Amino acid sequence: MTDTTHLPDAPAIPGLLFRPIRGEEDAAALQSVHEGRRVHDTVDPLSTLEGIPTLDDVRAVLTAAAAAGQHDRWLVAQVGEQVVGYCRAISWREADGMWVYLSLGWVLPEWRGRGLGTAMLHWAEDRIRRLAAVEHPGEPAEFAANASSTEKEATALLLHEGYYVGYTALHMAFDPAVPVPEVALPSGFEVRPARPEHYPLITACIDAAYRNEYQAGRFAESYDPAAYAVELGSSRHDPTLWRIAWAGDQVAGQVIPVFERGRAEIYEVSVHPASRRRGLARALLCAALRGLQERGIAVIRLHTNDDFPTRAQDLYRSVGFRLAKEFPRYRKSFGS
Repeated sequence: MTDTTHLPDAPAIPGLLFRPIRGEEDAAALQSVHEGRRVHDTVDPLSTLEGIPTLDDVRAVLTAAAAAGQHDRWLVAQVGEQVVGYCRAISWREADGMWVYLSLGWVLPEWRGRGLGTAMLHWAEDRIRRLAAVEHPGEPAEFAANASSTEKEATALLLHEGYYVGYTALHMAFDPAVPVPEVALPSGFEVRPARPEHYPLITACIDAAYRNEYQAGRFAESYDPAAYAVELGSSRHDPTLWRIAWAGDQVAGQVIPVFERGRAEIYEVSVHPASRRRGLARALLCAALRGLQERGIAVIRLHTNDDFPTRAQDLYRSVGFRLAKEFPRYRKSFGS
């Protein structure tokens, strides 16, 4: 017998039921939901902010949820034997002390406009309120949700439900027809090969670079330099692609590309505040782009936020990046 979940505002669709996740046995059905929305939602498989997860990707997420005891944060919508949508919730604490509970949900295009997405969002909000009350009683918390500029139905739903745009992430693509400028490294800096013993200095520089990027820490995720240093040593990173600038014995700035999924991502571009306004970021970025092109890598992407005080998007546009898609990040207070 199927274990079902009652949703008070479930639409009257014959054969519709909502149920908890079953674990890895649901992986193929959940992955098919993403495949089914690929064309309708204009999903860019090379984006740094979206994509279609593989079956292994979905399995890995389900395995992690089981290990963390978080299956109760998932809900599956099923009509007959077909999974037509699902949602899940994740959470984290931002630098200003706010606990953010993000609800992620997807419905197959042919089943939209019938109230499925609304019912699942209401379930997620109710579940999130209960989780927050138990996990972080008395601490500030809010809802979050995502919908790209090409996800029209999801955008309309979130706006109707009282969500607002907290900030917008910009996905940018490099135009290979634009010549990469030749930019000399500013005086007083030198680029050196990155070695594992340098990783803590690199991540400390990144920490300093982003410390005041968000007003009062709003929307800034907590950052652990030590954990980031460990990540830089993982197999996904190739230090020969990096461009690390030094001022004496201190790291002054870095551009860190990552090559995966058939494209390069400019994963990190940052300069220590003491070394800004001298053209260092531009010089490092151009050197990194030329290095990627020398490797035969033509597809290069990155993302940034629209409201960074450093106006990073202006730098990226100046060297050949163009806006590919916008990704508004929505928020909503628990009291709304």
